[in-house]
Amino acid sequence: MNRRQMLALAVAAATAPVLSACADTRQQKQAAAPVQSGAQLIDPDRPGSDAWPFEAAEQLNSSLTWPKTNVADPASKVTITVAMTTDAVTEVRNAQFDFFFKKRHPNIEIKRESSPFDQFLTKYMAQAAGGTLPDVLYNHYSWTQNLIANQMLHPVDEYIAKTPEFDMEDIPQRGLGYFKRDGKLYGLPTDMAPKLLFYNKDLFDKAGLDYPDESWTFDKLFETARKMTSGSGAGKIYGFSPMPVPAPDLSAVFLMPFGGRFLDASESKVLINEPKAREAMGRWLDLLLKDKAVPSLAELQLLEKVDPFKTGHAAMLINGAWLMLELSKQKAFKWGATHVPKGPDGRFTPAVGSALVMTAASKNKDAAWLYMHEFLSSSGYKFRQITSPARQSAWDANAKAVGIPAETAKLVKDVLADYASDDGVLRLPANKKVVDTAKPIWERAMLGKISVDDALKEIADKVTPILAENKIA
Repeated sequence: MNRRQMLALAVAAATAPVLSACADTRQQKQAAAPVQSGAQLIDPDRPGSDAWPFEAAEQLNSSLTWPKTNVADPASKVTITVAMTTDAVTEVRNAQFDFFFKKRHPNIEIKRESSPFDQFLTKYMAQAAGGTLPDVLYNHYSWTQNLIANQMLHPVDEYIAKTPEFDMEDIPQRGLGYFKRDGKLYGLPTDMAPKLLFYNKDLFDKAGLDYPDESWTFDKLFETARKMTSGSGAGKIYGFSPMPVPAPDLSAVFLMPFGGRFLDASESKVLINEPKAREAMGRWLDLLLKDKAVPSLAELQLLEKVDPFKTGHAAMLINGAWLMLELSKQKAFKWGATHVPKGPDGRFTPAVGSALVMTAASKNKDAAWLYMHEFLSSSGYKFRQITSPARQSAWDANAKAVGIPAETAKLVKDVLADYASDDGVLRLPANKKVVDTAKPIWERAMLGKISVDDALKEIADKVTPILAENKIA
C-alpha cells in the first residue's frame, strides 16, 4: 500500500461515522450501547447473562447441526483474532458462540476485539498501516470496496470451493455487490435486509383510511401523506417522515422508481439534476414546503431529534427491516409493514448488509475460514438469533425467537427474493464526500432558501469533481 492510498484510507476512516448514520439506522442502534474491548467481564468458562443464559445457549448449540468443510483443522494450536463492532448484550452472545466453537475446534484459540462502530474503521486503518490487522474483520458495506482496492482483503472463493455444502443460493445474490470486485467475492454478509414501508395502524384507523399495501404507488403515498397530516406544534401528525435527503441509498429508494438516479451505476457521473430525478426531488420538496406533510428541519429540532414515527407522530416511514425488532417490543401503537411503493419505472429497494472479511495479512486463513463458515452458517445465525439474517433459511426461526410476526418475516423474505438489490447504493471511496457535499445544499432547499433546480445544479457542480477520487485504486 503506497502513501497516497494510505492517505485516502485515512480520510475515509476519519469520516466513516457520518456515512453510517446517513446510510441506515442499524449502526445508530449499535452505537447507543458501545463497549470497549475488555470493558465487560464475561466468564470464559461459562459465558452468560440475564439476556443470554448459559444453559439455554448450551441447549440451543447442541440442537443445531453445524456445517462441514473440506478445509482441515490446524494440526497444532493457532490463535485467530476476530474484530467486530457490537453492543454489550450481543458481546455475551458472541462469547458464547466462541466458547462452543472452540469445543468443536480445540486447536483454534480466539482473541476477540470489540470496538464502537464510530471508532472501528479508524482503528483498523491504523493497524493496516502497521501491518497488524486481525484475521477476521467486520466490514460495513460502504467500506469494503476501498479495502479491496487497497489489497487489504483476501477473497473467499477458494474456501467456498472447498466447502461443498456451502449454499450460496441461501444468500440473496443481488445484495453481494458491495463485497465483489473483478469476479471475486471478498466478504460474506453478517446480515441483510431490505427497506420497507412502515405505517402506524392507529393513525390510519383514526383517519378512516385503508392501510398501505402492495398496490400502492408513490402517487398514492403522496396523496395519503397529505390526508394524514393534521394538528400543529408538539401534537402535530405528519403524513410521512423523514424527508428524503442525499444519502447512499437515495437512488434505490426514492429516485429509481421514477427512472432517476443520484449517480450513474459506475459512480462517475452526477445524474440528480437530470429531469426524472428532478421530478422526484421536486415532488418531495412540495410535500415539505407546500403541504407541510413531512417534518421540516426546524420541526425536527423542536422534537429534539426524537423520531416522529417511533413516537407516534408520523403515519408512514420507509426504513430497514431491522426496525421490526424495535417496533415489536413497543406497545405505544399498532404498526404494520408492506412493500415500498411503485413508481412509473417500477419498484426498488436496497438490500443492505455488513460482512465479515478475511484479511490478506492473516497467517491463519484456514482457521479464519472455519470460524467465518460456522459464524455465518444457517446454524450460526440461528444461534445468534439476529433479526436480519443474510441466510434466508434462518429467517423464520429467528423471527419467531425475537417476536416478529410470521407474516412480516415472510414479507421480508419475499422482497429479498423478488426485487431488493445493491443497485443504486453508493459504495465507492468517494461516497462519504459526495453525501457530505450534497446534503447541506439540499437542506438549503428544504429551508426554502434556494429552488429545487438551483439546489440540484449546485449539487451536480460540486459533486462532479469529487467523483475522481473513486479512482484511488
